[in-house]
Parts: sequence; structure tokens; C-alpha cells
Amino acid sequence: MKILVCGATGFVGRHLTTALRQAGHTVIRGVRKPSQPDDIAIDYCKDNTKETWLPRLAGIDVVVNAVGVLRDSAKQPMKLLLEQTPIALFSACKEAGVKRIVQISALGIDRGIETPYFQTRRAPEAYLNDLPDSMRWLILRPSVIYGDDGASAKMFKLQASLPVHTLPAGGAQRLQPVHIDDICEGVNRWLADPNAHSQTVAAVGLEATDMRGMLDSYRQQLQHSKALHISIPSFLIGLSARVGDFIPASPLCSDTLTMLNAGNTGDASDFIQLLRRTPKSYRTFINADKTNANR
Repeated sequence: MKILVCGATGFVGRHLTTALRQAGHTVIRGVRKPSQPDDIAIDYCKDNTKETWLPRLAGIDVVVNAVGVLRDSAKQPMKLLLEQTPIALFSACKEAGVKRIVQISALGIDRGIETPYFQTRRAPEAYLNDLPDSMRWLILRPSVIYGDDGASAKMFKLQASLPVHTLPAGGAQRLQPVHIDDICEGVNRWLADPNAHSQTVAAVGLEATDMRGMLDSYRQQLQHSKALHISIPSFLIGLSARVGDFIPASPLCSDTLTMLNAGNTGDASDFIQLLRRTPKSYRTFINADKTNANR
């Protein structure tokens, strides 16, 4: 298949591009700054009309939307990047006869949490659900994604390596980390199935944990002794989040804290069916990546 991957230089898009090519697909990268012969220049802040996308979809069988941003800003407005432009792209897919669409969404958007991140994620999903039956789509809603080269994985591994773990409210926030390799395999398996139906899948790891448990496991996999845990009171974390509201580069703000506290876990059964096996557990992420690197 000829596949357009939008957001191909991001963490998820980069891994999907590699996995799809390894599976034998022809991948066209949709990127802001083309650097390869077949790259297509796209800008989700500007390309928010169907007419902009139609010429780019000539000959394309599948579109993968892996564009994402966690913080709203004037330079990267969520309303455009996560809602308006994806809908314009999917509308063009409908007119151009694109056979399949893969949307990388987010776990928890259906739980009534009214943050801009979740609000803007809902409309593209609703649009896909209204497409004719002749078009098939896969919506993946991942939990926290682990990959050795991912920014969040690097941050968590660094924190895990420290002898003292400072944990917001004791680190009781629930997570169900999923490995990027499982995300990629799930997409490839869906595309390889000629009878695959449209579906929304919670892309989660084998088991849930909390922030403390995840960091303890990562530390153990890094072969360090047990860390000292210090709980940071919730009111201090709340103050830090409000400060982060004024620092665009900060991963902590009021919205991300709200989503973190709400938890990020789900039922893995649909993902298991998609993968045709159980997904990886957070307890093996680092050791598995070490093994793969040594091959």
C-alpha cells in the first residue's frame, strides 16, 4: 500500500514510518520541512481546508494521522492541530477515495474530562465514525507510550535512576504504559487484514500500575537498588502546575495535571485481539529494549 504518514518526524510517526516500510509498504512522509525525495510539505496550522489536501492524496491508499501536541499555544493551537486540520484531511480522504485511515488519538477522551486536549481530540473521532461503511478506519487511543528514544521515556528513566524519587501525591496516579513497538504492530496487523473493520481501540500495556510502581520497575530494570520515596503534597503540585501554565515548554500545567490525576488506564482486550497476542508489560520495557539493541 501507498501510505501517507502525517507527523512522520514525531516520536510516534517516526516509529510508524519505519515499521510500515519494514512491512513492505511505500511510505510518504508528511512533514513541515521535507528532507527526503518523496516527502510532502504539510503544516497543520495552515492546511485546514479539504482543497489543500486533495492534490496530496492522489494515489494514496492509507492516511495515518500521528500529529499531536500536549500543550495549547499561539504557535501550536490545538483547535487547528488536533481538530480542524484532521477533519479537513479526513474530508479530503473521503473525496479522494482513500481506502483506510489510522488516527492516533488519546486514552480517556471519552471520560468527560473537559481539557482542551481531550475536547479537540473528540471531533475528529466523531467525523470518522460518520464516514460511509466503504471507508475503514482505526482509532488508537494509547496510554503513556514508552519507547527508548521517546521524550517521556527518557524523562521517566532519568527520574527512575535517581536515588530519591519525589512523587506528586505519593505517585498514586494510575497508568497503563504501552510500548511503541506494540502500537506499530497493531497498525500493521490492521492494515494487513483485508477484512479488518472500523474500530476504536484502547492501546494499553498488559497491566496497569501507578507512577510509583512504574518508576520502581524502571529502576529495577536499570539494575539499581531501591529508591527513597518522598511524597510531594497535592497543593504544592497544584501550585507548580499553575506556574507551568505560563511556561509553554513545561510538561506540567493545570490541564496535564488534571489528566494525570484522572488516571490513564483501560481494558486491553480489544488491543490483544488486534495484536493477536498480549501486549508488553511495563515491567519488561527497558530489558526488552536492551536485548533488541544487543542483537
